Amino acid sequence: MFKLIRNRKYWYIISIILVVLSLASIFTFGLRFGIDYKGGTLITLKASDADLKNKLENTLQEQNITPFQIKDSGNSEITIRTITLDNDQHNKLLQSLSSTIPGIQETSYDSIGPVIGKDLTNKSILAVSFASLAIILYVAFSFRKVPKPLSSWKFGVLAVVALIHDLVITTGFVSVLSHFLPWMEVDALFITALLTVMGFSVHDTIVIYDRLRENFTRHYHKGIEVVAEESVNQTLARSINTSLTTIIVLTALLLLGGTPIKHFIVVLILGIFIGTYSSIFVAAPLLVSWHTNRGVGK
Repeated sequence: MFKLIRNRKYWYIISIILVVLSLASIFTFGLRFGIDYKGGTLITLKASDADLKNKLENTLQEQNITPFQIKDSGNSEITIRTITLDNDQHNKLLQSLSSTIPGIQETSYDSIGPVIGKDLTNKSILAVSFASLAIILYVAFSFRKVPKPLSSWKFGVLAVVALIHDLVITTGFVSVLSHFLPWMEVDALFITALLTVMGFSVHDTIVIYDRLRENFTRHYHKGIEVVAEESVNQTLARSINTSLTTIIVLTALLLLGGTPIKHFIVVLILGIFIGTYSSIFVAAPLLVSWHTNRGVGK
């Protein structure tokens, strides 16, 4: 049996280092926000011209449309992200591109103002906050029959602490990647990925907590640390296998899927990996530490 709970101080040190480095990265590098949040125009063009990207860059510079970002979307399509364009600027750009690149077609056009972007930012923060509160209430209610001296609220609060741990570290990794990779950005899909990670992580944590509750009900005389050690080891294979199979599928999508969802899949892979780590090495050990440090028993 692995001594995962007994060696919890080492997992705490690793987690603290990762959180500190993640926060340092976020404050140093920041995040590359997509059009969903900072506003701008997104245009997808299709043409068979081999020199399409260079011609687009020259046309945008001639039209004084800066800054801009050009990304290959596959299937002879290229996506342009730039400042918000009004109708006149948009039409003038299309006319110039049509004269320079014969046969070019606009397959999609979206323009988001800064007000909408700010509103989406507020809604994203609200969504994550509401999900965290709902998890605390749900877990506390589900574990309401946990035997004393354990408290159901401890399960709920620590499940969310583990989630915050996951979100901070995942966001820190995204901050580093977005600093070096132009396709890694924060948009609506990023928030969707974080919410998915939250659901996956708390599900894994609840499985471990539920086994701990069952074992503690039957063997409370052993003490919380011994019971937690047994519970984590009993669910260890299940947690790793579930996460591993999910990551394998996501890796296949990353290698074979299209560019537009690449950043979404990367966030899921990072989040699920970190969420599995926190469920095993953070959530359960924290419950033991909180319980024993209050002098309730070991």
